[in-house]
Amino acid sequence: MQLVKELKNLLKEKHYSIANAAKAMDISSTTLHLWMNDKYKGNTQKVEDSVKHFLEIEKLREGKVRLGFVNTTIVEDVFDIAKTCHVENEIGVCCGDAGIGKTFAVKKYAIDNSDVILVEADLGYTPKVLFSEIHKKLGFDGCGTIHGMFLDIVDRLKASGRLIIIDEAEHLPYKSLELLRRIYDKAQVGILLVGMPRLIMNLKGEKRQYAQLYSRVGISTRLNKLTEEDKKAIITSILPNGKVIYPTLSEYCAGNTRVLTKLLVRTIRIAEINGVEVNEDAVQASISQIIV
Repeated sequence: MQLVKELKNLLKEKHYSIANAAKAMDISSTTLHLWMNDKYKGNTQKVEDSVKHFLEIEKLREGKVRLGFVNTTIVEDVFDIAKTCHVENEIGVCCGDAGIGKTFAVKKYAIDNSDVILVEADLGYTPKVLFSEIHKKLGFDGCGTIHGMFLDIVDRLKASGRLIIIDEAEHLPYKSLELLRRIYDKAQVGILLVGMPRLIMNLKGEKRQYAQLYSRVGISTRLNKLTEEDKKAIITSILPNGKVIYPTLSEYCAGNTRVLTKLLVRTIRIAEINGVEVNEDAVQASISQIIV
């Protein structure tokens, strides 16, 4: 059957498992496995329709524009403070507006430095949830009391020279921040807190009542927007001849990395769909389709 052959080829090329594909199709892996081996006794037409849709979407994804790593001044600033915290075992704070590239930078730093423990905090990150994640990243089971996990974490980190990075740290409640301070005090490892500008207020307290916590911060930096050179580097990384559309993209992104990349990717996609070169019309069309 041609459809089965196409699916098998795609799974092999993209290193997908049957379980992954079945999840995307919203069917059970058992159903998909039986269908692929011509043993399924249920509604085969429904499975075939799901497979066809899956193959169609995957084919469209092959043409997706992907932005590679670009070493902007924002990345350099994040790397500088991360390295300081890492080498000098400091608590550092790195703040910046949404979409400027903080997460992109800390993920790259963690990839480049295998001894970094990166935690991406979410709303509702209680002290126990935070400690459970750090506990698991250190090779433990992520279970037990906060105190028990704290002792394990400190024991594993003491004299290790490792670095803990908490991204979106503005989501952490005061107690979680205070417990991180205790890890710093006991294990003497570097900690970098990354987040939105309100993180500073969370650390200080509205009435500056958290002096014991904020006084531990050894280095702090506020990230600026993209420079003109940064914007040119991002655009030319995908469009080497993008000078014609640079002024419009530069103006509308307002120095925001996320907005610039969304505009750029959407512009290229619109041009491809219409079979034209990337031009000002494609840029204007992309601007009309996203929130800037």
